[in-house]
Amino acid sequence: MRPRFIYPLLAAVILSIAGFLYLLADYAASGPESGASVAAGRADAIVVLTGGRGRAEEGIKLLRSGAGDILILSGVDRAASVDSIFAASKLSAEIRGRIILEKNSTSTHLNAVEVGKLMNERGLKSMVLVTSGYHLKRARTIFDRVMPSDVSIIYRRVATPNYDENDIWNLDALLLTSSEFLKYWWFKIFETRQLTSNFASNAVKSWPHKSC
Repeated sequence: MRPRFIYPLLAAVILSIAGFLYLLADYAASGPESGASVAAGRADAIVVLTGGRGRAEEGIKLLRSGAGDILILSGVDRAASVDSIFAASKLSAEIRGRIILEKNSTSTHLNAVEVGKLMNERGLKSMVLVTSGYHLKRARTIFDRVMPSDVSIIYRRVATPNYDENDIWNLDALLLTSSEFLKYWWFKIFETRQLTSNFASNAVKSWPHKSC
């Protein structure tokens, strides 16, 4: 490669990286607020999307405080049990009986579909959705699209020990934010129509879905 081509190429690479970092920072700064206060009312269900530190613990705390009638843990391992998940917590028989383990979903997309099925089967119309701050924007985009239009959702942000929302440039936070940024835009660009047409219509045909 001739030397005169190196500098324009290097400039293009630098500008691309700078553009990505700018969009990344904008994505992190524009994350949704947690929504209405949980204290504002009682939801039919508390839904925890597993996969991040502190989420299950927040869910059980909300259940104990009376923020919801039942707790749905979505995306747990097939071999998991209530006792294995909450081994460090002393759960009463009454609390244990109000916990549902959803074991079919393997992604945020399928979390929404499987939780929607449970909500539909049980006639539940409101939920508190618990997830990590870095995951909240993508989770909200997917759940708002997949959930039936008559289900209200309060979004609950959980602080994660390895993610500082005020400093996304440390390595752990940067990796998590980058991963969520790419997954979010992949969904927005490539999967929105497929999710609506395939997951929503085929899996739960009776739901009153929002229009695209």
